Amino acid sequence: MKNFLFRVFLLFSLPYFTLASDIDFNKNHYYLIKIDKINVKEQERAWFVGSLNTLISSNEQNINILGCDFKRFEVSKENINNQLNKINFFDDYDEELKKYGLSLNNFNSLYFIDSSNQSERCSNLSYKIIILLNNNELMIPYERYLIFYKQLAITDENKINNLKHNKKCLERKYFEMGSMDVCYYKNMTILDVYTAMSFEPSNVFRKKIKIGENFTDTYDDLSVEVKYKWKGKNKLEIEQNFDGGVTSYTFIYQNNRTKLIANYYPD
Repeated sequence: MKNFLFRVFLLFSLPYFTLASDIDFNKNHYYLIKIDKINVKEQERAWFVGSLNTLISSNEQNINILGCDFKRFEVSKENINNQLNKINFFDDYDEELKKYGLSLNNFNSLYFIDSSNQSERCSNLSYKIIILLNNNELMIPYERYLIFYKQLAITDENKINNLKHNKKCLERKYFEMGSMDVCYYKNMTILDVYTAMSFEPSNVFRKKIKIGENFTDTYDDLSVEVKYKWKGKNKLEIEQNFDGGVTSYTFIYQNNRTKLIANYYPD
């Protein structure tokens, strides 16, 4: 299970290091609403969080999860009802719907996975439909549970878009025991880059940091120990020790830009 979670972590982190030219700045982001709306037993929660906890990007017509597109299905309430009945949604998720006080009247539109997605990742996704609620939350039916995502605040969206707009990465390098990414963020400090990246859960940047503050923390849900070490005010090293491998980040601020070196060493 722990090795599985680390592999999930690596899978989620790969799409984050993309060339700036590949980025759509017109998309909004949704984040997983944890704990209060994940109706699973305590021993199952780590697996759910590990496998679902990633930012989702969207615009009016498309939702993208891990590089897989879901297309909006323009329908009336009657058609939404018909489509969901075809997959036995109301029967399979009756208890969950009652728990959250939801019914067809709360559904705004449907998104189905794009049939043109031919990649192995997309074809093997366990969820094939997303429901947009009237309150603008996204709801994903998954293994008889309803998983909810909420849109980020505008100020947080601006931080993410600023990160992507100022980002330029070199080609990934592969070694016998791992791989390395090197990215540059112009006009951004170490704290700017770290804060913006913290919205992507797969980075496991959960703590707010201060310059010069060294500490170690442990997150039981991912079985990971995280060490923060500053070397002066312009260099920060973060080491994440998983049961299934090690990920390290080195932030270096120089000449009005931050250089980020990310190394991945799976077992």
